[in-house]
Amino acid sequence: MKVLISFLVGAALVSYATLNIQQAAEPWAPKIMNMCLNPANSDTSGNLRVAYTGISNTLDRIICFYVNFNQQPLHDILGAPLMRLMMGAFGTSYAIMAFEGSRRGFKKTTLLAAFPLFGLLANFVGIFSVFSLLWIPMDLYYRGKKKDTSDWNITLPEAYGTLAGIVLGYGIPSAILASPLVKDDSSFEQDFICIWIVLPMIIIPFINVCIKFFKNQGSSIDQVRDPAFKERLYVAEGKDALERSFLFLGVLNMLNHFVNFWIVGQKGIRIWDSILLLLGAPGNLPADLTFGDLGQLLGTRTLLIDYIALSVGFVLWAVFNSGIFAGIMVILLTPIVGPAAAVSYYAYYRENKIQNIASAKTETEKAAGAAVAASSNRKKK
Repeated sequence: MKVLISFLVGAALVSYATLNIQQAAEPWAPKIMNMCLNPANSDTSGNLRVAYTGISNTLDRIICFYVNFNQQPLHDILGAPLMRLMMGAFGTSYAIMAFEGSRRGFKKTTLLAAFPLFGLLANFVGIFSVFSLLWIPMDLYYRGKKKDTSDWNITLPEAYGTLAGIVLGYGIPSAILASPLVKDDSSFEQDFICIWIVLPMIIIPFINVCIKFFKNQGSSIDQVRDPAFKERLYVAEGKDALERSFLFLGVLNMLNHFVNFWIVGQKGIRIWDSILLLLGAPGNLPADLTFGDLGQLLGTRTLLIDYIALSVGFVLWAVFNSGIFAGIMVILLTPIVGPAAAVSYYAYYRENKIQNIASAKTETEKAAGAAVAASSNRKKK
């Protein structure tokens, strides 16, 4: 029942947000689409460039539209900071999907196989639609089938390797793309966006390399002889690694949130007034706006709706997983630290609830917790 409700709520959210985006983008997006798809357009450079892959003329023309669409907020005074926030939220969503799919009981399910495809699809239809409409119901469906607590286990190499792969393979390129290092309207920017769109797929081998790297580092637990005790130690180690990963994402996104708000404030932009202006667009925009300025404003507005809808999706995930209290916690944290940091901190809280090894009563489990704590202390020293 919960799966069905989550799907219906997600469908309502996605339908409303998509309709809102389409209606507002009407004065600009269809015109750009027509320009890119126009057979008479054979530009190999410039804003309407249709030469990218050389594999398919149709594919290159579709890329032309998506490159133009993503360029608009990047060139806007408010859109650029918002794009950086959206990139952080996207990366966090992607990490959550990857972590959940990497748990022991989910490795042979669609949950693991789907996250690269979901990441790619999200760059075309919006991460809010993929996360809320597809991934949350699927996550709840498989969660309902897993009753054994061992199904929720994840190893340290999988946790840290996935985190490292996403941060290095997606986070850093995204930060470079949204920085002054990439010149506006340059062919390099266009090529970068073209690659960035498919990054969720092409970084999968890199994530596997990172996981293998952490596996090769070994662990002090490898020396333990008792198989049962050793297994408990691995479980505790993996749980600790996943919690640290969520905390890292929380801190990283919180810094991203604060820095970009500071940047916007330094430019003298009134954030709330700007948000209201964007939400009211295009009806409240001046009639003498150039086509380029109109594109930047409506592109930024599209990004804003995507960001808001994804924030609601984060709240829904918390509610359906842990109840109303968790959802309220995410809602209250969102204005303070940002939605991506809020859901990361919730995920840390959720991890404690899913598999609270510290609450176990057996001597073996107590010893496992003590061993992990001692190992952590040695690393700090």
